Order: sequence, then structure tokens, then C-alpha cells
Amino acid sequence: MRYTAQREHVVRAVSQLTRWGSLDPNGGAISVRTDSGDIVSTTAGGPLNHWDISTRDTIVYDAEGGVVERITGHAPVDTPLHLAAYREFEHCHALVHAHAPYSLAFASLGLGVPTVTTRSDLLGEVPCFTFDEAAAREDVATGRAEVRVPDCMRSRPESIAGYELGLIPHMLEQIGPRAGELKAHGVGFVAYRHGVFILANNLTAAVASLHNIECTARTALFQAILHGGIAGIEPDVLLGGLPAPDGGALGAAGS
Repeated sequence: MRYTAQREHVVRAVSQLTRWGSLDPNGGAISVRTDSGDIVSTTAGGPLNHWDISTRDTIVYDAEGGVVERITGHAPVDTPLHLAAYREFEHCHALVHAHAPYSLAFASLGLGVPTVTTRSDLLGEVPCFTFDEAAAREDVATGRAEVRVPDCMRSRPESIAGYELGLIPHMLEQIGPRAGELKAHGVGFVAYRHGVFILANNLTAAVASLHNIECTARTALFQAILHGGIAGIEPDVLLGGLPAPDGGALGAAGS
């Protein structure tokens, strides 16, 4: 089995994140880029197995998505995003995706995770990327758009449409200018109604950054409870609250 040390590190990261409640059976993926350029990743079966995995439940693929070594499963559905991140960002050597509950609460509303602690200041902005995944799927299914499924995956083209036509372009446009930050710390974003993604220089930093973002999101939600609504979290991020059906604002401070 190739890249044993990297596989073991991925399995340890899975154990940490499941223990913290940040990685659950709803989805997620972890990958690292090796010095040779090959990528060691969890498989699509990880969430289905409730993340009870071993080094045999990892896959190795190359920079083009070709299989280098596969034992038990195929690469997860978000693999195109991992490939794009490693291709475009030279200082990105690890990527973690999770459906972590606190950051997902913000993502479900199309909101980024606000910076509300000195610890979260170190990571900077955690934006939310919104895109029409249903439209992207339809475009691919009807032939209006084409996407290439990497050989290491078993997914249908329409299942990766949202990544190729929506999420990846957002990542390249908005994270690209911040690529230099990867030398110092992880950079994260959330995807609308989907979950959190962390890019980092190494897997230890990626895991720590995810924990930081999740703790920040939890604190922000507690702020909302104390202030009487989400508008009390961070006025410059959640200005005026969300529009209410009657034209007012949901979650305005003091409401």
C-alpha cells in the first residue's frame, strides 16, 4: 500500500473530526496532496460507513483524477473541487469538507460565518458561495453544458455539475486573491445549503481551521440568542437582519 503515512494521517483526522461532531454521515471528504503530486483521499463510502474507516478505505489519484491505487472504493463527489484547489493553489496541500452543524446553520441561510472572536480573526473572512445547483444539474443532464468525471470517481456527470459550474468558479475567483494566506493558515468558505470547505498548507492546519470556524459559528449563534436574533451577531455582516414576509426584518436586535 502506497503513502501509508498520509493514509494514516487522513484516518486520524477523520477520527478527530467525528469525535468533535464536525464530521457526520451526511457527507464530507478529506484529502492531502503528497510531495509527488498524488492525492490521498477518503472515499465516497466514508459517510455511508459512518466514518468507521481504516487506511484501506482511502484512495490515491493523480493530479488529473486518474487512479493510482484503489482498494475498496471510489473518490467522493467533491473530488473535482479538490483537484481544482491543488491545481490552482500551490500552497494548498490539504482540503477538508464537512457538513459541520454550526457552520451549516449559516450556510443554510446563504450567510458566511462572521468573525466574532480573536481566534477567528486569524483566519479572516469565511464567505458563503451561493449558486443554483438544480440549474447546473439540468444544464448537464440536457446537454447544455458538459463536465468531465475524473476516472477515480463513479459519479454521474450531473452529480458534479454544481461543483464544476458553480462552486469551483466561486472558489477560484474569491479564494484566489487570498492564496498567499495558505502559507500561514487555513482559508475556509461555506457553500449554500451544503457545508464548509477548508484549504490549508497541511492536514493538521486544515483540521485546526475547521475546528476554529465551527467554534466561531457556535459562538455567533449563541450571540444571536443573547441579542434576540441574527442581526445582533455582527451588524456589518448581517446588516438589518433577514427580510420578513411582512417587509420588516427577522431577528432584529431587541425583537
